[in-house]
Amino acid sequence: MTRFAPTDPRRTVVRGLAAALAALQLAGCAGGPGGLSAAETRAQSNPLDRAQVTQTNFTPALRCMDELMFELGTRDVTLMMEELRDATQRVPVSGRDMMTSALADMTRRSRAVQLSAFGADQANLAQLLQQAQKTQPFAVVPEFSVRGAISQIDEDVRRQSSSFGVLAATFGLRLGNETRLSVLGFDAAMVRTDTFIVVPGVASKNTTVITRQDNSAGDGQGRILNTGTVFAFSAGRTEGTAQAARNMVELAAVELVGKLIRAPYWQCLGVADSQSGVQRELEDWFLSMDEGERTVFIKERLRARRWFDGALDDSASPAYTQAVAAYRRALGLPAAGDTDLDFFKRLITERTAPGPLAAPARRARARVAATETSAEASTGASTGATAPTVASAAATSGAGTAPEPATAAAPPPIARLQLTRRAAGTGREELQVQSDVDGYVYCYAQDPATREVRRIFPNRFVRDPRISAGRRLSVPGKGRFRLPAQQALACLHAPTEVYGDLPAALRWGDFDTVRLNSFEQIQQAFAQASGQNVAIALAPGR
Repeated sequence: MTRFAPTDPRRTVVRGLAAALAALQLAGCAGGPGGLSAAETRAQSNPLDRAQVTQTNFTPALRCMDELMFELGTRDVTLMMEELRDATQRVPVSGRDMMTSALADMTRRSRAVQLSAFGADQANLAQLLQQAQKTQPFAVVPEFSVRGAISQIDEDVRRQSSSFGVLAATFGLRLGNETRLSVLGFDAAMVRTDTFIVVPGVASKNTTVITRQDNSAGDGQGRILNTGTVFAFSAGRTEGTAQAARNMVELAAVELVGKLIRAPYWQCLGVADSQSGVQRELEDWFLSMDEGERTVFIKERLRARRWFDGALDDSASPAYTQAVAAYRRALGLPAAGDTDLDFFKRLITERTAPGPLAAPARRARARVAATETSAEASTGASTGATAPTVASAAATSGAGTAPEPATAAAPPPIARLQLTRRAAGTGREELQVQSDVDGYVYCYAQDPATREVRRIFPNRFVRDPRISAGRRLSVPGKGRFRLPAQQALACLHAPTEVYGDLPAALRWGDFDTVRLNSFEQIQQAFAQASGQNVAIALAPGR
């Protein structure tokens, strides 16, 4: 214990501090200043700053991606997410929750990405899904899994300090400044859930430099009333490590989804199309696809922009050739030309006005077609087939707009759909759909007990809703899900693709519960949103 001489002035200071501490303790026992109640004391302990919505550098980028996917008609991108670990064990944040909120912000309007929040272990996930598929009709596995980690933190990779001091007979002062730089890294990638193989090129690898700066004034000495006094002052600014991690997680969400769907995500990040990294990535996308894959990709983009109406196959049909020529002219290119790298880049990065196949204006009066219904019952001993039911109807369209001009083109014929149910195993079925005209088909299933309706086609396994006249479509077909026998089934048919005309409230994900209670309500909503005649057919019951 340090002892002071009786005449030492520091002894007086120590006694004064002891008396002050004793007074504070007594005041604490007696209650708050002025006799404040417990409620008033708790109110004063609340933080002065109110809770606010977290805004990061990439909040606008998330909304931009949402609008971009809405414009492209992106749908049924299904993800699950493993635990986003902190491999450094020095940044205690919940990366998984940060990624979850980022993807939720990215899909407010487009509903393009469905995120399934399962367990962190892949083996446990597989067991869970296998069990779910035995008890639930549409417990399907997401196509992709996001995995990542805070992979590095290098502290004090650069350190700079400087100081300056003065000393006089009765006063001394030293000023100091110190800057420290640390590097935080985050890596993420996309993995296919059916093979656990990493999707080539779909990865995010970013680092953030975190700055810590301290300014101080210390080691000052002076004499005040024969009492030695030492004072120090320090002011510092440290960039938050957790906030830096959130920024990188949100950046990874933009990159991963943008690379997966091959969309110009860098435009949402403020990066120019001419940047060398962007040009290299566009070349990678082009070279990673063969001629057939590029044809399908270009058809999908042209169809979303109303320049092409046809199946998403790898055939260079005359309609496809004409659509490419027309789109080249819209881009300011010669009509005669190949779908080369230059065209590919401009297709992705540049936007044009909707093509000549844009949705027609909503009619003031509905075009009503005769409803024709027929049914025949029969039983197939070996196949379990039942007779099809044919039904077609025109739905009403929005009112309150200008009447249709007398010179308007004749509306396309209303489809006649033929739906057939076939047994496909114990408790399972297959739905076969056939149409007499080309068009786009959306099929739904309704649970007889809960009355919940879900879209079962198109889906994450078969994305193209196009159906050709006379050709038979099978559901599930290539889809890895089972179709329970007790479900009520119906399909809608539109002459052109309607998904791009649907508002956010009608962009349900595949196998998600639809917020409408009947097939007829869905038909009416589709017709009103698209301004088209949407036919409906109900499958016969078993």
